[in-house]
Amino acid sequence: MRAIVFDLDGTLLAFDRPYDAVLADAIAAAGTQPTDETLEAYFDAFTERFRACEPDPIYGAFDDIDVDADAESLTDSLRRHEAKLCRPPANVTADLERLSEDGYALGVLTNGVREWQLTKLRAAGLEEYFDAVVASYDVGAHKPDPAPFEALEAELPAAEYAMVGDSESDLEGASTVGWEAYRYSGGGFGELPDVFGWESRGK
Repeated sequence: MRAIVFDLDGTLLAFDRPYDAVLADAIAAAGTQPTDETLEAYFDAFTERFRACEPDPIYGAFDDIDVDADAESLTDSLRRHEAKLCRPPANVTADLERLSEDGYALGVLTNGVREWQLTKLRAAGLEEYFDAVVASYDVGAHKPDPAPFEALEAELPAAEYAMVGDSESDLEGASTVGWEAYRYSGGGFGELPDVFGWESRGK
């Protein structure tokens, strides 16, 4: 068995507008008009909490900032907006079905809070195609740390692994644990049946 593991944000799913616009729309939908200072304060608070794997980083970040709406309403609004505005690549379902039919095990390895990331995956109708989903919050460490990759291996045993992602953390982490590593730069996944024959970044 060989496994192809996908990053989520920027690979399997991408927003149809800049993320600061997604955040601003979510805050406005919760009943208050965001300012540039509000957005910057949220990003700063979220980044600090997220990097430390603090519980509920999105709720905590909203609770930290000075905005005329409660953190629970803001968090729920952002969750809905993210799920609604994420889009998969063209032909992704056909590509994933073909990979599965060709005998590949399929996984998702994502930096994020598990239920938050699963909400987006489900909203896009993609969860059913994957044999395993591991989020960095499951293990208390983000890519490129080896821990999320090792957790994926434990959940989805395979003889070989290939990571498909759009960031250095995807590629560096995969290479560190001996996986093939390939940068995703848009389009679909039509070439992935040959992924183990491609020149590897890390082996």
